[in-house]
Amino acid sequence: MRSWVGQVVATLACVTLGSACTKSVDVSEKKSAISAAKVSSTAGGLLPIAWVKTHAIADIDAAFAAARADKKPVFLFWTAAWCPPCNHVKATIFTRDEFVAKSRSFVPVYIDGDTPSGQALGKRFNVSGYPTMVLLTSDGNEVTRLEGSVEPAKYMQLLDHGLAGGASARQLLASALAGKSLSAADWRLLAYYSWGTDDGQLVAEQDVAPTLLKLARSCPPEQREASSRLLLQALGAAATAKGDAKPNLDKADALASFSSVLTRPELVREHYDQLAFAADDIVGLVTTPKSAQRNQLIETLNGAFDGLANDTTLSNAGRIWATTGKVAVARVQNKEGNLPAALLDEVRAQALRVDAEIVDPIERQSVIYSAGSMLARAGLLDESDALMTRELKRSHSPYYYMLVLASNAKKRNTPAGNLAAIDWARQGYEAAVGPATRLEWGGAYVRYLIDLAPDDAARIEKSAAQVIGELRTEPGAFSGRSKRTLERLSGRLIAWNKNGRHDDALARLNAKATPVCAPAAAGASDRADCENLFKPARA
Repeated sequence: MRSWVGQVVATLACVTLGSACTKSVDVSEKKSAISAAKVSSTAGGLLPIAWVKTHAIADIDAAFAAARADKKPVFLFWTAAWCPPCNHVKATIFTRDEFVAKSRSFVPVYIDGDTPSGQALGKRFNVSGYPTMVLLTSDGNEVTRLEGSVEPAKYMQLLDHGLAGGASARQLLASALAGKSLSAADWRLLAYYSWGTDDGQLVAEQDVAPTLLKLARSCPPEQREASSRLLLQALGAAATAKGDAKPNLDKADALASFSSVLTRPELVREHYDQLAFAADDIVGLVTTPKSAQRNQLIETLNGAFDGLANDTTLSNAGRIWATTGKVAVARVQNKEGNLPAALLDEVRAQALRVDAEIVDPIERQSVIYSAGSMLARAGLLDESDALMTRELKRSHSPYYYMLVLASNAKKRNTPAGNLAAIDWARQGYEAAVGPATRLEWGGAYVRYLIDLAPDDAARIEKSAAQVIGELRTEPGAFSGRSKRTLERLSGRLIAWNKNGRHDDALARLNAKATPVCAPAAAGASDRADCENLFKPARA
């Protein structure tokens, strides 16, 4: 995931909520609706966070009406039960006494993408992935998006700044790009904005890398914390940008700037997440293969990652990410081969540690997934399998780990491994819970069939038809994340049919999907997109 939520990736755009209301409702009635929708969430010995857990569109309308009446902002948390990054935020931030106390100063809204209104709200707020955390004014204007992989203390600092009522991230971005003077706190808000979940909200996707580069160059050098974070994000975005979105870069200058950050232990510690997720891409961007510069940079990064992995003040997930970053950097030089025995021992030790120490089920959902993925990336597939298989009995969302097991089996690239991959994907789909989740897991199962058993046309069509048959039909269900998931499934099947051999199968799938998703579309554009599902490109 180049940005964390890149692994599981999201976006929220603010809207004027008044335009979405179908009738006028008295504020006192809306407050009653909120009371009925509250969900308890214990945090230590404090009173629980008074989450407004949305089940219907009326719940979100009521939340904003109450926020306006009480002159409070709104904090939106878009999530899913299975999502590892979401569970990391729940375990490391939402359980903190500071956050629980601070939640009294805003209206906390909890949106699960699998609820009946989940995808309609996804459309309304432009959500594309989990988790997304957004602070909005009571009239629906977005203040900022918060990144869950930062240190909890930093998260609280950014939340405080957002709650103080200053300029929004959008306003600060415009001012910075226009060359206007910003305060240190304003630069910090921009640097720690969740660019990985912006998804076109502030900046079009193709403009993210050049925009971040411009911000990094514009940020005053004395704002070292903000400028270094902007630099790391800019280089990570530049490294993964495609085609016209890839900016022109002075690689020597970029290498010098990146190396300068690594000489400052306090900056390495502060931006551990950016280094863990993007260091390998940055190494590939700013150095050439087998060069002395690349070898030196990797050696410096290894030292930084060793310090982070052994830093007991970091979260369990953070320490796993640091070791994973070391594995990722090693893979720059050695993409598929065996890694050094000492590094493999470090990977095993970290995985064994978190497996033995973490008992909280929410934290485990985040960290054990990260540990299993780290083992797999290091080439320790059997050990990753063993960890994931044990976790099936403990997890509240075992179907998530089944897709990790499917991925591991596919990596073996053997006939037996391919069969196992398909079977794990099938089990994951059968065990998945929630309409949006089942659509995603069903799409993954069909993808495995297409990739590994492309000649089994009957099974592919039957499985795709089953996924379509489960689509929700309420208004707005074919929108947001679910719409994109279904469109990806359609695209894969169209590619599978590139020679026209399966025209009849696609016609049947189109005939099955259109009457289901069209009534659930959020507008004319969505309905048109629905009608084009599973149509061969030449049609």
